[in-house]
Amino acid sequence: MDSRSTVFLCAAAFFLAGCAPHSPIDAKKTGAFRPESSASKNALAQQLTDKDIFGNETTLAVSEEDIQAAMDGEKLSVPLNSAVILVQSGNKAPEMSMQQEMEKYYRVSTFTGIPDRQKVAVCNKNESGDIIASENMNYMQALRYIAAKGHQRVIIVYQDTLQSGRYDSVTKNMVWSDYKNEKLTDSASLRYLVRFSLVNVATGEWATWSPVNYEYSVLPVQSGNINITEQQITQLKQKTFVAVVKDLVNRYQ
Repeated sequence: MDSRSTVFLCAAAFFLAGCAPHSPIDAKKTGAFRPESSASKNALAQQLTDKDIFGNETTLAVSEEDIQAAMDGEKLSVPLNSAVILVQSGNKAPEMSMQQEMEKYYRVSTFTGIPDRQKVAVCNKNESGDIIASENMNYMQALRYIAAKGHQRVIIVYQDTLQSGRYDSVTKNMVWSDYKNEKLTDSASLRYLVRFSLVNVATGEWATWSPVNYEYSVLPVQSGNINITEQQITQLKQKTFVAVVKDLVNRYQ
């Protein structure tokens, strides 16, 4: 194979396989990926995991010096009108209501939150200097490369969960569980939990933050079971997005 063909194949790997070069900050983030069989894939597998977002940092041995260095590092910030990439975990595109809230403060581009685990790859060379393709578990590394090409400053990933709650008369507390389109009893409530992860494109530094949980008693108090309507869920999401995006802006600008 001549050199021209070799360069062409590597370029093809970049655009068809999400190929991205390693940066020094990710030197420790290694590890081969073993793809799941198609039969084992489900909705949960479509979500971005912490390893997808943070690389191997969640499993690396961390020393006291590492912690102190992180404390002394520059605070991650997202100035108003920054160019950002917005990602919703598990969705091909973020919900429009979240995009609209973010666009009040930032210049927003979007990207899929469903990792194509079999196509995320990097171009490497073996000991003989031949170009090879090796799988890269770090989805964020590839996404940082995409953001760098688009001159986006920060990647904002949000993971969301809709939950329903019922009042436990014994413990005098609300008991929450993931909402699965079930009917609810009277005095039930809904809440929409959101967690943000922000990644600096240039450095790879990241921050994760969960805003205060906002609970809404959107359901009328009545006897019998209650069907939740799409309109109620939409209103809940809208109220939550307005509140949490405002909190995020105030925290990181």
